[in-house]
Amino acid sequence: MRVTRRSARTAAVATGAVAALLLPAAGAFAADPAPAPAGGDQSVLWRNVDLADGALAKVYQDGPGRFSAEIYAGGSLVDTLVSTDGRPAYGQHNGLHVVLRPDGTVRSWVETAPKPDPKPTPKPDPKPAPDQRKNTVRLPDAKVTLPDGSVARLFTSTTWPRVELTQKNGRSLGSLDLRHPTAAHHGWTYTLVDAGKRHYELTAVDTPRQGAGSRVYDFQGRLIGTYVAQKA
Repeated sequence: MRVTRRSARTAAVATGAVAALLLPAAGAFAADPAPAPAGGDQSVLWRNVDLADGALAKVYQDGPGRFSAEIYAGGSLVDTLVSTDGRPAYGQHNGLHVVLRPDGTVRSWVETAPKPDPKPTPKPDPKPAPDQRKNTVRLPDAKVTLPDGSVARLFTSTTWPRVELTQKNGRSLGSLDLRHPTAAHHGWTYTLVDAGKRHYELTAVDTPRQGAGSRVYDFQGRLIGTYVAQKA
């Protein structure tokens, strides 16, 4: 902060007052005080101005057409503006802008920080459509009751035919496919046969002890062949 002319004058007056107290009483009344020189600087408080952010400007007239302003914030002097030669004076403090015009009037405003652009709300990723196949149980293309009373469910596929074998109560006996084409139950042997040209058959062959008969089913569930062993 710079020292103003007004501060210097105040110090000088205080010094003179102390010196006068030290002089003899007779000397103090011996001579009249000298008049102020014509045309000397005289700062007079002209007005107080409330600024935009609540700060205060004390405006002084320093002479004809000359003004100065002391800016106070929180009770402390933060800036001094001087308008001379008909030109305005500018000041700034913590976002507060102040202009002292040549006629002693004051304008002030508070600098407004630009608002940041609002961040776009992220859109949630669309949920994948549920796979309907997960909850879908494929029905067999045909169902056959086998000679031992068990049930064969035939599933046709051009690339992976299979047979599911179950007991009457639904308990699984296993499955047949092209890698594991054979299973046995109660003396009967069941085999998945590749008949060629994407045609498949299921054969049921009894043990010799039980007669050694056989049956052949297609994948539409039809009995297409029967063999009965000749008794000796």
